[in-house]
Amino acid sequence: MRHPFWIVNTSLFFLVLLALLFIYISRIRIPERESIEPVEVRPTKERRLDINIRKIYENDLFDTYKKELPGVKPIDLTIPFPEPPQPQDIKIPELPKPEFLDPLDITLKGIIVVGTNDAKNRAIIEDNKTKREDTYKVGNTIEDSQLIRIFRNKIIFLRTNGQQEVLYLREQDAKFDPTYALINGWDTVIQKVKDKNYIVSPTELTKRIKNLGQFIEMLSLTTAYKQGKSIGIRIGQFEEQSLGQALGLQKGDIILNINDIPATTTEERLNIYQAITALNQNDVITLKLLRRKQEKVTTYTLKDFATETASTEGEQLKETASISLLKQKEKEEILKQRYKFAPTIKEMHKQERRNMLEKGKAPAE
Repeated sequence: MRHPFWIVNTSLFFLVLLALLFIYISRIRIPERESIEPVEVRPTKERRLDINIRKIYENDLFDTYKKELPGVKPIDLTIPFPEPPQPQDIKIPELPKPEFLDPLDITLKGIIVVGTNDAKNRAIIEDNKTKREDTYKVGNTIEDSQLIRIFRNKIIFLRTNGQQEVLYLREQDAKFDPTYALINGWDTVIQKVKDKNYIVSPTELTKRIKNLGQFIEMLSLTTAYKQGKSIGIRIGQFEEQSLGQALGLQKGDIILNINDIPATTTEERLNIYQAITALNQNDVITLKLLRRKQEKVTTYTLKDFATETASTEGEQLKETASISLLKQKEKEEILKQRYKFAPTIKEMHKQERRNMLEKGKAPAE
């Protein structure tokens, strides 16, 4: 067994050899000394390469070169400025004329009224071509028309061109219908004296307007609100040569008060109606309204004015009396035929109660 000192000495010997080897390899070499005297440098001639650039273009790899054709002038690609357009006369197209369809070849035979909701009512209609009768309700179609309303004495159809066609149950119903019987204007009812001053004939007005509901419908009256509070009555949409235009009203006008009575609540409007119906000849109705945020006052004087000469007044009175008598008889005939054609549920219940009181029992079906 070797002594440990030999191992240590051997290790140190190898370390020394490695150190000497590293120093030898990493030593810095000193460059040799060079002379600083200038050396004569001879100029060298530049060698020119004879390169034909035309061949480079002709031998283009991307084949973008195009040979110029002899005798062909280059095309001028400059585009001249376009000339300004000449003014042309604008032709205004003519408005299409309304196209009216021929009336439906049908006859209204009867109406079954169930209640106030006309959607539950039924109409009995006969086709004049086939002589076939059938029952129709709101929404049913006949040829190119659709049934849209069923009233107690008439029905309304809507045609494909937008026109409405009305069928009456009896001829007398058409005569007394205020919508179609009044084909004249309002010159015999209302006359304009000057701006914001009119004369109204109460006699003629009551002939044209039968009740308050018809008056409200003709002017499309609704309640006007401001910040959630009622401020009056707003005038809605109405057609030309109608009652609203004759009274000097405009769409959007807000009636604030009539004869100093406000028109904000239902009770006040009822007071206005009672006050106006109690007026007599030559009384004045003062209307205060709001138009485009400006208050305006219009006065209406109740006065019957003559439309004909004094020589024909007696004949007019006689003719009016005969017409009134004829209308009264026609109304009586209509009332007699009313139960025969279209009895309502209310009338049937009244008849049943009457039979129960008189006979003690309901009628047998």
